Amino acid sequence: MTSVIALIEMLYSKGFFGSWKGLKEVKDELERRGFNLIPQSINMSLKAATRKNILSRKKISGFYKYSQRQPPETEIEEKETREVNKILSETLSKKLGERFQQEIKELNVAFTNDCGISAAFLLRKILEKMIILVLNSNSKSELLKDGGGKERGLESLINICYQNKIGGNPILQHQTAQRVLGIKFLGDSAAHNPTASIDLEIIIPQLPFWTIAIKELIVNLK
Repeated sequence: MTSVIALIEMLYSKGFFGSWKGLKEVKDELERRGFNLIPQSINMSLKAATRKNILSRKKISGFYKYSQRQPPETEIEEKETREVNKILSETLSKKLGERFQQEIKELNVAFTNDCGISAAFLLRKILEKMIILVLNSNSKSELLKDGGGKERGLESLINICYQNKIGGNPILQHQTAQRVLGIKFLGDSAAHNPTASIDLEIIIPQLPFWTIAIKELIVNLK
């Protein structure tokens, strides 16, 4: 639910709620940005935004609609992007080391220059590369292929990581594996959907889950 609320706050920060918007309009806008969410989740998050005094709610023609209580700060997105760059460059890049030096370098360029498609693709690539390295370095390379000898896709690899353990602990926690699929989806869209439009504000709510997944994986990287 937190990630859906973050998406509502992202729409608010972009001025989407400058006029009254209903559930359908919010759902359509999120779908346009690459998020296909069930109406119940969106509705609950809209109500949560009213409790946080971000949005106002009233009935118009029999339907609840939402509007901003006050205009958003224009610097919100810029501040968030700078914070993301700091996390990636100062913390994760040191832990990932030389094996991910090129990816981290290009990822920072993508964030600095507001290149959402490149950022989504690189985040997905780093995740998949990390899983492969972890399995190979822990004598679990057989898990990289399915029963028919075919190389597994990223979603299958993520599932394998929460179904298997190293040192008595799952390679990825179940909840982490579920949450990080958002980055997989954005990366797939960046690589394979020629009509995809991926902005950084769509990626930013997914970054905490990606970061947690990388930290869980890196513990077992040799």
